[in-house]
Amino acid sequence: MVEIRKTQSAKDSLERIDALIDAHTLEKFPHFNKEDLTSQQMAVELWEADVFLGGVAFTRQFDTIHVNALAVADGYREQNFGSLLMVELEKYVKEMDVHTISLSTLNYQALGFYQKLDYQLAGQIPDYPTHGMIKYFLYKKLNKSTHT
Repeated sequence: MVEIRKTQSAKDSLERIDALIDAHTLEKFPHFNKEDLTSQQMAVELWEADVFLGGVAFTRQFDTIHVNALAVADGYREQNFGSLLMVELEKYVKEMDVHTISLSTLNYQALGFYQKLDYQLAGQIPDYPTHGMIKYFLYKKLNKSTHT
């Protein structure tokens, strides 16, 4: 008999679900191996002596990067450190033969900032994650002339 189970802690469930997705991906794309499917968590950080000023955390999967978070500490904003972090991220991942960077942002965060860095709007969801907010999805294709 089939049984539905609900959990508040999804770590084990996520591992089981990821295993199913990986098996399906390997079936559809047999030229990949299990290691190709492993996402790598990485970051570029900005420091001044022993003071952490900010960073950009991202996940690599296949030949793409997804930015999970970008933040600069209070008192260091409006000094182009966010742009510096994104430029350094692009240089870093270009060395890994990454061709696309994706990210998301909310309407009160950094849409214009990313667009100034040549990220293209791919879509949006109104009233997400709550009424009155908009979640935007952006991407940037990297090429040989990007930051060389």
